Amino acid sequence: MAMRRSALLWTRVLRRRPAPWLLFLLGTALFVESAWQVFLAPTDLLRYQCYALLFWFGSTALRWLPAQQCTFLPLHGVQPPFHILPQEYPPLTIVPFSLPLLVPPPYYTLTFALLMLTISSVLLWLLYRFVSPEAALGGALLLFLGGGPLLQVRYDLLPSLCVLVCLLAAQRERWTLAYLALASGTLLKLYPLLGLPVLFLAEQQHLNAGQQPLKKIASWRWRHLLLFAATVVMVSTFFALFNPEGALLEPLRYFSQRPPQIESLAASLLWLSSLVGAGQPLQLLFSYGSLNVASPLAPAVSLLLTGLLCIGLLLTLWLQYKGAFDLWESMLALLLLLITTGKVFSPQYLLWVIPLVVSSTLSRTTPARARSWQLIWLAICLLTSSIYVLYYPHLADPSSAPQVALTLPGFFELILLRNALVLAATLGQFGFGLHRAL
Repeated sequence: MAMRRSALLWTRVLRRRPAPWLLFLLGTALFVESAWQVFLAPTDLLRYQCYALLFWFGSTALRWLPAQQCTFLPLHGVQPPFHILPQEYPPLTIVPFSLPLLVPPPYYTLTFALLMLTISSVLLWLLYRFVSPEAALGGALLLFLGGGPLLQVRYDLLPSLCVLVCLLAAQRERWTLAYLALASGTLLKLYPLLGLPVLFLAEQQHLNAGQQPLKKIASWRWRHLLLFAATVVMVSTFFALFNPEGALLEPLRYFSQRPPQIESLAASLLWLSSLVGAGQPLQLLFSYGSLNVASPLAPAVSLLLTGLLCIGLLLTLWLQYKGAFDLWESMLALLLLLITTGKVFSPQYLLWVIPLVVSSTLSRTTPARARSWQLIWLAICLLTSSIYVLYYPHLADPSSAPQVALTLPGFFELILLRNALVLAATLGQFGFGLHRAL
């Protein structure tokens, strides 16, 4: 009942045109909410600093940092500059990781936090200016509720901004900018690549307005798709000149080999399987920088979810082709599908979809559906932040995290509830499209 009242209050607020001072107040609250992360436990920020210093200065930079800060990297012997690249991220991430090096090393984390706060301000301004003031207010609220604890200590806002710029540019028929923005997002974090087919289809639909684009393949425009491919290949090749394996193969190997992360839907399914029948006890391990689940059923579950991802991609393209989805709705459907079926669900992944959620909820749906979406996403954001704030401090020590996680009351149950709501939002998105199409 309390959550329903909160959702109704949110709906009333969003119906009013928000004053700029309210957005500024929410922005200040975002900074205060996540500032403690910068000073207390900036684990990922310290990794970013390692990557940046080692890329520019080689292994000699190790003497400028605490002895244990870069032990997560498998360094062998003396490494020259421009050789060590992020093992779990695309190579272009070295650019945002390097910007805070312009200040003295003790201020690296604070500078990075201020940089991400600036990015969040730009993102909200774009929503305010080009979508609606209500979308900007809704985005600020969801960022505060769901992304606040990690907003300034992860770089996920950067690819999220690239995707938003891509959609805004495509909406205004500025296709070159749209493809370049999507390419930039892909070079920062691989997930925007999933949106390339729907962007290409949207461009062909625009060129063949009023006709079925698939019946006029000869008239399709290919130069922007080639621009995307050339941008990604050229940037990747540039970094591959210094370290071919690190630029091209290491990120793909990293993601393909890692087991299901504890917050993923796959991990929730494996946990449920351990509770029923003759299921095996849940096995946890700390690897790849996160707490993961090990199970003989993991390959089968991963294969099932990968198959659903492929089916969902084809279904999204069909719904967009039939006019049931526009580009914004297709992109949101694909990102929700990726989060739902992926082997990893880190809390910062909400930053990927929040701008699209508020844009689709407030301007591309019925009032009744908007209210239900607001309620669902309010719950998703609150549960995600609660899981991170309440449980993750107990899992800070990698050596004891697997044992501690099994003793935390409500840990797996809350994750399952949050994942069930994300799954419901994903199915609801596709169900809405199918209702339109049929």
